[in-house]
Amino acid sequence: MLKQYYFRINGLDLESDVLKIKKVLHTEQRVEVLEIDLDTGMAVIKSDVSGGAITAMIDAAGYNAILIPE
Repeated sequence: MLKQYYFRINGLDLESDVLKIKKVLHTEQRVEVLEIDLDTGMAVIKSDVSGGAITAMIDAAGYNAILIPE
């Protein structure tokens, strides 16, 4: 079942940062990036992958992702 997650991503400065995160997340077919707002650092992601796994993927790309509790 798909679940919607909200993240605060620290370290986003350029549009290329957003593109890098989208590319990393799209390697996992079960992850759909709905929005990443460069100005606020907020991301909305829909997936059946756990929030912790998504956080780890973003962190491995060189950013700091914080999962926002529902």
